[in-house]
Amino acid sequence: MLTQLFGNYLLNEKLLNPDQLKHVLDLQKSIHVKLGELAVNSGFMTDDNVNEVNNMQYKINKKFGELSIEMSLLNEEQLELLLFKQESKDMLVRQAILDKNYMTLSQFEEALSNYKMSYSITDQDFNFLINENLDEIMDKFYTFNNCSYGALYKKYFSLLLKNVIRFVDSDFRPLEIKPITKYDFKYIASQNISGDFELCSCISADEQTLIKFAQKYAQEDFTVNDEYVQESIGEFLNLANGIFIVNMSENNIELELSPQELHVNDSLIDLIEGYCIPIVFSFGKVDFIISRSDSIIV
Repeated sequence: MLTQLFGNYLLNEKLLNPDQLKHVLDLQKSIHVKLGELAVNSGFMTDDNVNEVNNMQYKINKKFGELSIEMSLLNEEQLELLLFKQESKDMLVRQAILDKNYMTLSQFEEALSNYKMSYSITDQDFNFLINENLDEIMDKFYTFNNCSYGALYKKYFSLLLKNVIRFVDSDFRPLEIKPITKYDFKYIASQNISGDFELCSCISADEQTLIKFAQKYAQEDFTVNDEYVQESIGEFLNLANGIFIVNMSENNIELELSPQELHVNDSLIDLIEGYCIPIVFSFGKVDFIISRSDSIIV
């Protein structure tokens, strides 16, 4: 997540061009090794152990390492070693910016210092970014100004990004949150959350991007936008919202989900405290949307 966020900053400040940033993110994807893979390669876990933890993540919002310890599949010392190995590989990405002469060392250090200053990032915050602590990242980088549901939205989007990383693709760049009262779409999957409070959540993209998103999530070779693609998009939304509801229930908040719906070439209107987080994947841009009540589709 550090590379994506800092990369966006370098792009916006015109310190990297889009092709250079794409190369850096592609490099990150090629060298970033998941913790489970490192655990197997280190002889700490078996493939079956990793699958067991991964399956548990469909039900519980916890990191791979945390669950592995709770399930007695790793100990604290082993996890610390694996995290060090993982972080060391990510450091190679930042080194690549220098090796490719995209920036000099002094330019990089100045840009990093300005980046930290712009977002009031302490050294501790920076470590949160390196360790992909998404709760802290959401709190630091995403604001829902004058929104009565702001704290709730941060929890929702933090969990959503975790599920995108776990079940779809970690190769993405989250863009700025945009407040919206209306949203025109080509394809959108929506689901309402009701109970102690009401929310409407949506995933929207063009047709080809939705097909690629469904491919990543279902791990199937989809080529056309058929019912299998649509079901996969709906299943991801249902999965993310289901885990969110489980989290809320731990705070004695009772919620339930409506069936997912898919709409084509329409608009959401009269959104109450509506927000959109655009996320750019290697295969296209996906918009994640949330608002306080049922959205009206016209």
